[in-house]
Amino acid sequence: MKPTHDQATRLTKYSLAAGAAATATAGAHAAVQYSGLQNIDIAQFNSQDLNLDGDAYNDILLKNYVFGGGPYQGVYVNFAPGKVVGLFSGFGYATALNTGDLIDATTTAGGPFQASLAYGGNNPNAQFNSVTGAFIGLEFPINATSHFGWIRVDIDNAAGTFNIVDWAYEDQPGVGINAGDGIPEPGSLALLAAGAVGLAAKRRRKTSAA
Repeated sequence: MKPTHDQATRLTKYSLAAGAAATATAGAHAAVQYSGLQNIDIAQFNSQDLNLDGDAYNDILLKNYVFGGGPYQGVYVNFAPGKVVGLFSGFGYATALNTGDLIDATTTAGGPFQASLAYGGNNPNAQFNSVTGAFIGLEFPINATSHFGWIRVDIDNAAGTFNIVDWAYEDQPGVGINAGDGIPEPGSLALLAAGAVGLAAKRRRKTSAA
């Protein structure tokens, strides 16, 4: 599913911001690879593959289906030993993580590779029935070695909406990541915006002088 024109515009802006932030904080998160803002809407009855690291393989499948019991959102990690941070309670469930929560071999251990995010009252332990900016933590392989990452999502199960906000992963094998690592700080975005305003003003002055 391709982003709309407005989404593409936002993606370009936030990708630039991410690059600026990465340059400013290279020492802090040199190995965290951030997607930039994506805002990918998954329509009902559809799914979305994500290739987190840009190689030849899709790493994870996110589902926005409709079953007999109503809207269902789920997640499937495509390759072993991939799995999500989650639990088993009759079904496999993904845990809705908050900013700063750790994602590593200790938190994915025993987690499901296929998990429910939301299914109303049909999956009573689902944690994504109504969330904004919640994180899915996952383990996935790159060249047969485990890496760790996160995907930030907005889900309204009752309305049947599923939005992928962005994602990031740690490019060092076996190294954990915290949910939200790699997202540019608001200050970085403000600096980028200020620079854009200054550039526009400079261009206007040149036009007036001409």
